[in-house]
Amino acid sequence: PPRSRVLVVDNDADVLRGMQALLQGWHCEVLAARDADEALRLVAGATPDLVLLDFHLGDHQTGLMLRERLAAVMPPRPCVVITADHGIDVREAVAAAGCVLLHKPLKPLALKSVMARLLAR
Repeated sequence: PPRSRVLVVDNDADVLRGMQALLQGWHCEVLAARDADEALRLVAGATPDLVLLDFHLGDHQTGLMLRERLAAVMPPRPCVVITADHGIDVREAVAAAGCVLLHKPLKPLALKSVMARLLAR
């Protein structure tokens, strides 16, 4: 993908670190957050080009709930939701929100091709 700024939100610190390393290897500037409040603080200082959200963020929060909060404070951005949940409810909710769904364990090449497609728009 072109040099881009990506917001990554995952409540699992190890996953977040792994994503950060992967994206930095692709020359992305990474805004990494473990929760909604941190994500909102980060985007206040720098608007991302793309948003990568874990679906289950803990505390009954979902990536889609966070996406709505982000929409109130920044321009619309393409969004990828990453989850280990293969349930139909999650798939339908993500599709209804206009986001791309990828499943864990995440395949880096799948993420890279989705990002390239979304960032080219």
